Amino acid sequence: MKKTKKALASLAMVGMALSMVPFNVLAAGTVPTRLAGTTAARTAVAIADQTGWTGTAILASSASYGMVDALTAAPLASYLKAPILLTGAGNTLDADTEAELTKLAVKTVYVTSGTAVISQAVLDQISKMGTTVVPLGGVDRSATSVNIAKRMTGVTKVAVANGLQDALSIAAVASAANEPILLTDKGALSASVSAYIAANPGITSSDVIGGTGVISDAVKEALPGATRHAGTSAYDTNNQVIQDFNSSLTYGNVYVANGVTGIDALAGAPLAAQTKSAIVLTDGTVPAAATFVYSKLASDSVVTALGGTAVVPETVRSGVATGVVTPPAGALSVTSVSSISSSDFKVVFNQAPADTSKVKFTVMNILTPVTVNATWNAAKTEATLTNSVNFPEGTYTVAVKNDATDLGSSTVAVVQQKIASINITSTKLGVVSTTTSGGISTQTGYATYNVLDQYGNDITAGALANSLTFQSGVGTVTAKDGLLTLDSNVQNLMQFATVVITGYDSTTGVSVSATLTTSTQIGTLSDFKLGALTNAEGKVLTDGDTSEFYASYTATDISGNPTTNYDLIKGGLILHSDNAGNGNVLTTSNSNVTATVEEDPSDSTKAVIKVIANNTSSNALTMDMPTVITAMTWTGKTSSINTTLKKASSVNTFTLMSPSNSIAVNEGKAIPFTALDQNGVALTKYVDLKTNNLTISNAKLFENTDGTASLLAGQDGNGFATDGQQVITATTTTGKYSTLTINIQKYAKADTLYLDSKILLSNMQSASNQSVDFGYNYGGFQVKDQYGRVFDMVGKAKGIAVGSAPAYNYEILATTSGAIAVSGTDKDKKDTVTKEPIAFGANGIKITAKDGLEALGGTGTVTFRLVNTLEGTVNGVIHDGTDAHPYTVIDSKSVTFSILKNTDIKDYSMDTVAKPIYADVTTSGAITKRTTAFAGNPYVYGKTGSGSKVILAGTPIIGANIDSSDFIASTVKSDGTYDVIPASGVDYQSVYVAAKTLANNMTTSSTTLNVTFRGADGLVHALTTPIKSSTEVPKALAIVAAVGTFMPGVTLNDAGDQANVSVRYLQPGTIMARMDVAGSSVGRGVLYFLTVDQYGTKAAPLAQIVEVTSTGTNLDGTSTFKLDPSTNRIAVAPHVNDTITLSGISTNGLVKTIKITVTN
Repeated sequence: MKKTKKALASLAMVGMALSMVPFNVLAAGTVPTRLAGTTAARTAVAIADQTGWTGTAILASSASYGMVDALTAAPLASYLKAPILLTGAGNTLDADTEAELTKLAVKTVYVTSGTAVISQAVLDQISKMGTTVVPLGGVDRSATSVNIAKRMTGVTKVAVANGLQDALSIAAVASAANEPILLTDKGALSASVSAYIAANPGITSSDVIGGTGVISDAVKEALPGATRHAGTSAYDTNNQVIQDFNSSLTYGNVYVANGVTGIDALAGAPLAAQTKSAIVLTDGTVPAAATFVYSKLASDSVVTALGGTAVVPETVRSGVATGVVTPPAGALSVTSVSSISSSDFKVVFNQAPADTSKVKFTVMNILTPVTVNATWNAAKTEATLTNSVNFPEGTYTVAVKNDATDLGSSTVAVVQQKIASINITSTKLGVVSTTTSGGISTQTGYATYNVLDQYGNDITAGALANSLTFQSGVGTVTAKDGLLTLDSNVQNLMQFATVVITGYDSTTGVSVSATLTTSTQIGTLSDFKLGALTNAEGKVLTDGDTSEFYASYTATDISGNPTTNYDLIKGGLILHSDNAGNGNVLTTSNSNVTATVEEDPSDSTKAVIKVIANNTSSNALTMDMPTVITAMTWTGKTSSINTTLKKASSVNTFTLMSPSNSIAVNEGKAIPFTALDQNGVALTKYVDLKTNNLTISNAKLFENTDGTASLLAGQDGNGFATDGQQVITATTTTGKYSTLTINIQKYAKADTLYLDSKILLSNMQSASNQSVDFGYNYGGFQVKDQYGRVFDMVGKAKGIAVGSAPAYNYEILATTSGAIAVSGTDKDKKDTVTKEPIAFGANGIKITAKDGLEALGGTGTVTFRLVNTLEGTVNGVIHDGTDAHPYTVIDSKSVTFSILKNTDIKDYSMDTVAKPIYADVTTSGAITKRTTAFAGNPYVYGKTGSGSKVILAGTPIIGANIDSSDFIASTVKSDGTYDVIPASGVDYQSVYVAAKTLANNMTTSSTTLNVTFRGADGLVHALTTPIKSSTEVPKALAIVAAVGTFMPGVTLNDAGDQANVSVRYLQPGTIMARMDVAGSSVGRGVLYFLTVDQYGTKAAPLAQIVEVTSTGTNLDGTSTFKLDPSTNRIAVAPHVNDTITLSGISTNGLVKTIKITVTN
């Protein structure tokens, strides 16, 4: 008994001790699984107690109409360390909130709404408590969000939202990141938000929350550094926000709030921000976000509901905690699979899948897989599986999976496509009479038909319809592409009231018979109406411009059926001949305009109405001429188009504009301009601008290889010989005048050397090496001129004297001290013969850490000096770079390298392969230069204790392995050769991974690369990195002509489309592409075409290289130059002074054209 009393006494003491602990100490403990009160205000109090904050609070309205003002308060709450408390409608402060303000000793209250929402009586009640009231409400919700944002300092990033749930989704993340939330409308930023961003230039990035349905791309573009975070619904957006900010979130605590009411999520956001926790929004079900969140939870993580079970049911909270998502009303299932054509299956679902990209289809014919392409309808409830050819007759299985969920398989029987019905669609036979040159009159009848297969598809123009036979008792019937042509064998078809035509398919036995009324009207059309006149390039009908225009039309045949058939249109309109013998001409009011009925260039069975300006006289129009084009049917129906033939385009205004960059002496840089003709149409073509009605001084127009014009500074386009102000003028014969004064800078000189520390690493292992150059192979060096422009040290490191600009020869020289050595590299990454550490053009500098320092370590310094070897003289002799006569240093940079002791290399890292690899290899024996260009090539580095990268010495790689047969991993020797199977006792310098072609039903694959290597400690280590492949065919994002201007005898103009190339580089066998058709780069020339594709490589093959024009020594004035299209190699060399214009064309139609002048 005494023992029991003692125990009770102890419990009482503990109880007393607990009762004296301040409430904010309790806040540091574990958050319970539910924070709730019987009202929203009491829930906010429970959350406030959990934060542990005192002294300051934010007051928001719990009424639905007032909540919009409070949406953006969470980041300010975190910034001020002020909990969010709530009060309802009415003139009295919520009693629970009042008690909490007293409990937290609040001295300042920030109010998120105006007095129309939180009454003045409530504010007065707070003031009487000795508390300062700070109003934040604005004229609208955007202004309120700005007022709240203005209270925060040090802001560099903003979140922008429109909807309730979107603002709540980002609230906790934004609160933790000191990121204000601004509210916007869908179509435009409010003036208050725009002004706030403009007044805060320190804001450099934005998070846009929600898709284009709530915030348009126009709004996104108006924001600094904007990134969109969006899903297909508000709850999908919440899921996406959590995943996008996963790296900045922790998952010890996760909160669940109702996204419909939203008020508890708002109050909970500052609490979640304390631990950088996610808030999952629910609509009463367990959302998809639960799957991702569950994957991040630890065994001791706590999932807390914000609010009572009425707003967050326990099943939802526990569902998030266990990752069990509420399935849709009826899980996704396949409703039906059917054949809808000879090459298409249709799969119908009971509802739209959440992500169609995760739905996979496998079509099998017995054991043979069949490749199909899936396309979805707009509702995403039906998928059409299309074969590139017709399915052979047989039984097929169609298996469907939604991610990892098997939706079952269905059997589809395919029978051979056949003709199911033949239909003569005309009710009348159109009769046309013609007279031959011999005076013989003939009559032809016309009708229409169609052919359907067993699926109801129109196959009239298909091969199956070729087996049809049509007959009539009054002539021979020919059927083609839906038109029946009856060549009469009687004198007058009109003597018969009706004509019978029969049709028969000899393969299936399907037949048709139709009795057609012979039309008493003449011709084949009952009506014809002309529509708009258009041009594919948006041009207007202009004298002297023979561009083609087309008039739209609608027509009906004599049976009342719509038609575009060429024979019916031609036979139904009254046409005449022109002087050129064209007999299909419509009537025009202007002899300088011709309108004709033509066969559609893309489908010869259809008719088009083509219109061209054809002024054949030598006299150009002096004024615009109204023109009427008229079409008339034989039945008397007329239709017209009223248009205007504009007088020939001429330069009306030519406006000179300032170049964006400085122009120095002897620089023929482009001068921007705009030119408009008399109709306000922009003129860009050289042929349109090089006319007598435009006079330009101190600049010259040049024709680009694409036909457009460039205006280059200087009377001859080669710039100005002296510095100072120069005036360029442009005058048109219409009296328009433009002048531009530019300040020509002194000739550009190499001025400043820059080093890229991301490429040139300062930590090295003993005996390791690294190389730097101007970007030809490695990068790391950059030189700028005195005007801050990048100086081309690859192509223009040397220059001859021109005007007041002296000759120059810029180089980077390297000298060392300490435990470091330097040598030279050439364009092929090999050591230069003399090993001189000089960088210019394609040459680079290799930096090598001295050997033997594995145990001691050391340091070494390399000083890189930018010099002009042609600058400076002694007694009239140019400095020779010797100690006695050193070069004048323009700029220098020194780098101190740490040669680490092996024991200082604590860890290792490997590059990631960020983009997928194109899957194009069949076997390891089929690897080409193109293959290795597509391959991943991750390097292995050492790491210091602080995490800095270290260049490793020698050949540390032992082997490389992958866990998928869809890839090939190879180890690379120091000489660049590789072994797919590492040789015993051989170490390697690096690895590369190529991707093999995939099965027809696969588009991607993935693997993990495991690299084993010998570390600085002499032990074997391993690193892994994930790698993906893709079958998406490389698609050119850009095509360029690479010109090796660092080679003697090779120059390129500033526009990049005219090159001078020595004939010695244009000999037979030279490749004019980065790689030949077989994927080899052997024999690549100094000028070649390349593409840059979506994989980030330059390996995509060209479609072709076309010789556009040439001049030379052939009898016809062309060059002897010939290119072998099968290899893209030169077959026959040109001669000196020949000119050749070549166009490289990518497989997706991008074109780059360059003109080559052949020099000695």
